[in-house]
Amino acid sequence: GGAMTLRTGKGGRYRYYTCSIKARQGETGCSGRSIPMPQLDAIVCDHIENRLLQPERLEEILASILDRREERAERRREHIAELNRRAAETELRLKRLYEAIESGVADLNDPALKERVVALRALRDQAQVDSERAQAMLESSGSMAVTPVVLRKFAATARRRLRQDGGGYRRDHLRAFAQRVEVGEGHVRIMGSKGELLRALTSVSSGKSAGIGVPTLGLKWR
Repeated sequence: GGAMTLRTGKGGRYRYYTCSIKARQGETGCSGRSIPMPQLDAIVCDHIENRLLQPERLEEILASILDRREERAERRREHIAELNRRAAETELRLKRLYEAIESGVADLNDPALKERVVALRALRDQAQVDSERAQAMLESSGSMAVTPVVLRKFAATARRRLRQDGGGYRRDHLRAFAQRVEVGEGHVRIMGSKGELLRALTSVSSGKSAGIGVPTLGLKWR
């Protein structure tokens, strides 16, 4: 069947999802099913609350992506250390040249010496700039430690924000955890992106008050 679309009945009192092809063409286009919106929303939200948003489950799901992120961060830290070593070694070589000039061993008017000093300064300065840039990228990459405490805080905050005051669910926050929902005969399949989940975790854990990171696209109900 096609993607499911929201329909209303009884003057808007009832809202339900139905196959978009069936909605346009009737039974001849598709014999797809319809399901009340509150019922499907409750199924999805209940699964997210009670299955996904548990610290142990989050750790299991995010383990591979966190491992890859830590590997990238470690490579970046090694690169920064190498750049810092390069800058320090170049600075030492410059210092030795200056000492040679001061002691009269080297002639400052020697064109080759001047070129050498200029080249070493450029090498040192570039290494320092590259190191600072790499450090800024490392700090902005959300490379915080994902500890059990962080996961518990995120799970509790996310579960709380899914619920509206007075009942119901906040569909905008559901999008951070479920980007696609497929309704089959007797089952509902909920799919989401690990990347979106990690972004939501980073958003909450960094103390942002605007809420869980929400994708601009809505849920894809099928």
